[in-house]
Amino acid sequence: MKKSGTAKKTNPKLWSQAKAEAKRKMGGKHSARAMQLATKIYKKRGGGYKGKKSSSNKLKKWSREDWGYTGKKGESRYLPKAARKLLTPSQKAAGNRRKRKATAQGEQRAKYTKAERAAFLKATYKKKK
Repeated sequence: MKKSGTAKKTNPKLWSQAKAEAKRKMGGKHSARAMQLATKIYKKRGGGYKGKKSSSNKLKKWSREDWGYTGKKGESRYLPKAARKLLTPSQKAAGNRRKRKATAQGEQRAKYTKAERAAFLKATYKKKK
């Protein structure tokens, strides 16, 4: 039997409650951010894990990157802190304009500007030696 690389929750009922609460707080949708919040709620209420997490756990990496908005929530970009620091105020404004335009057209996502993409890649990927 192949291992999944996912630690098993020791209290499945508590996990279900934590997931439901997190999804409610995140607008009723399942997302990586909602599952990050569910994990926080689950651990805070005494939930635990049995086994080891995969070394390629992306949610853990994402949590360490300190993601946040470049401006007002809902009309600005959601980027890691390191990427936000690399952008100038005018570059952030250009990205926010693109995001607002896409949102006004009913789209959930908008393509990164060249500056945002470069900052994101520089902030999130380590160079291989």
